[in-house]
Amino acid sequence: MTVRDETVPTVAEPGALVRAWAALDVDRLRSPLASDRSTWASADPALIDALTSAALAELGTPWPQPLFSQYAAYPLRGDRVTYETPVFAHSDRLTRAVALAAATGEERWLSEAADGLWLLCEQSTWCWPAHDDAFTRFGTVTPSRSSPYLDLGAGESVATIGWAVAAIGVELDERFPGLTDRIRDEAEIRVFRPFLDRDDWHWLGLDGRLHNWNPWILGNVIVAAATLAEPDEARRVVDRAVAGIDRYLAAMPADGAIDEGYEYWWNGAARVLEALDVLDRIGGAPLDLGSMPGLAALLRFPQRMQLSAEWYVNVADAQARADDERPWHVLHRWARRLGLTDVASYAAAHRRPGTTVVSTGMGTGRILTALLDEDWRAATPAEPPLPASVELPSVQLALARETSGSDRGLAVTLKGGHNGENHNHNDVGSVIVALDGVPAVIDVGRPTYDARTFGPDRYDIWSMRSEWHSTASPGGRMQGVGAEFAARAFRGGDDGDVAAWQVEIGGAYGLDADETWQRGVSLDRSARRVTVDDSWALDDPAGTTVTYLVWGELSDDGDGRLVLRRPVEGVRDLVLHHDAARHTIEVRRLDDPVMMRSWGSEVARLVLRPAPDASGIRLTAEAAR
Repeated sequence: MTVRDETVPTVAEPGALVRAWAALDVDRLRSPLASDRSTWASADPALIDALTSAALAELGTPWPQPLFSQYAAYPLRGDRVTYETPVFAHSDRLTRAVALAAATGEERWLSEAADGLWLLCEQSTWCWPAHDDAFTRFGTVTPSRSSPYLDLGAGESVATIGWAVAAIGVELDERFPGLTDRIRDEAEIRVFRPFLDRDDWHWLGLDGRLHNWNPWILGNVIVAAATLAEPDEARRVVDRAVAGIDRYLAAMPADGAIDEGYEYWWNGAARVLEALDVLDRIGGAPLDLGSMPGLAALLRFPQRMQLSAEWYVNVADAQARADDERPWHVLHRWARRLGLTDVASYAAAHRRPGTTVVSTGMGTGRILTALLDEDWRAATPAEPPLPASVELPSVQLALARETSGSDRGLAVTLKGGHNGENHNHNDVGSVIVALDGVPAVIDVGRPTYDARTFGPDRYDIWSMRSEWHSTASPGGRMQGVGAEFAARAFRGGDDGDVAAWQVEIGGAYGLDADETWQRGVSLDRSARRVTVDDSWALDDPAGTTVTYLVWGELSDDGDGRLVLRRPVEGVRDLVLHHDAARHTIEVRRLDDPVMMRSWGSEVARLVLRPAPDASGIRLTAEAAR
């Protein structure tokens, strides 16, 4: 997220976490897990069964190991998936082995975990190649052993071995003397030393820009320091990490919004919550959260972005169709801690009968804490509570639904913001319209990450550009890139009968001072209708269009009336009506697996073209009768 003006309230005052940590007056760092073997007697049997089933299928088979050619595929071809696939597979298998060794005490899982830990130490780097600065610093396609880069991958690896030592370190020392010493040496070389020696880590937030790397890496480093580092060094590492997370909390807006979107909440804000949990454990007492009043709003962000059980408002790089393989137990635990019954119900709604709702892809720490969370295990599934409307001023995002507490009927969102956001898409003024909980007018989201995604060629990717979002093209212009290309005057609200918001988006296109483009969105609950109004004053309106990206088959009934046939069983068709002079419909075939997971094989683009002398366009949407 972007650091905001100091006058804007935030989740925590600067220094709040540093002070809370200092107040614990810790004389020594404790383990983040209880060392008593009896603790594991209460481990979740259903999750143990699920882990065992997967682990037995791979026991005795070769471990996934990344190759040099796979690593070099990124600097040579921009392909990051080829290397990350075996890295993630190795991590998942190691997580299963560690969890089962801890929960069962069986020799086969201890040996399996030892193999995985040894192989992790043998990898030339823990850094994912898409993040490694060795390519630019040294001009190589190989990682640097003498100057390792501390990124998300290195953070995940060091936390994995930290959690492993916390959970089964005693058993490893008894059965395999010297292995944990080797682990500690690797952590020192690859993580602790570079963390303390360098001040140019962008994720520390020292330049004022904060994003999800900050708590993700720093939370992992805290776990590793508490379990692997020598006492003096451990305290220095933890203190520095606490100061970094403090900067993140002090930059979070008080409304709890995350400009990176719903999906990145789980690897941003949720990582903060987990870091606070770990600080409680290693400090021996709960942190005083009294100076962090915005935590409640932070916890409510995921449910505020939910359209239905499966679908979400997917601004930025988030995917529209979420899965249940999220660490819902983290959200549930914090809802219990803060007494937020609606958030606890929302998290519990994602428990499904006969499932654990936990994936080893979440990481070792999340699996171990889920295994021991008896309150989460006892949570009763229910329908997720869905608010009638949401307004998040810090990111200029609003949502309204036809019926409070239900995904039945219409829902609409309007986004303002700017084009310098984290994981930015050029989407100022974009709208999403859902019917019966399923998006109809959509944000297509991101494709699979590659070398272009976070570099100067990001906006060569079609789905990042404004012409492929449900917004406007004044005089044929596309939106610019950077925080200066921004919306302004975002206003509106919900009076119960009608929810409506308006925003001026001309600044996103660099329009001249005398030019304007106003977009308004409303949901009339009694009429059961969504309306999007665009009005403008342009020096040269030639080439002006308004675009809506839709999911389904559009049929043209004439006179500006179109019917969107829905590809989801049980979801009603949507009727669209516009007053433009003419329109075109373009079908876009999809071949990227990330996009196809939400949308299947194709989406369509409805392009409205006004008359030359027009100064506005209206689009209405309602369920087919």
